[in-house]
Amino acid sequence: MKSQSDRILGFIDPDIALGLATIPTLVLLVGGSAIAQTLVELGTISEEFFRGDRLPQIDFDDRD
Repeated sequence: MKSQSDRILGFIDPDIALGLATIPTLVLLVGGSAIAQTLVELGTISEEFFRGDRLPQIDFDDRD
């Protein structure tokens, strides 16, 4: 048994606290990566949407 001074906040064993903090940290890392990939794809799609060759051609007469 660990002494009272080896515990976090006086009642949580550090090994248990580390185990409990690992899963949310991994979820945040994987979720952040998925969000970043989605934003990159959204940027690519919007770039294709606003590309100039998809817009109608406007004829400008060169009148002097």
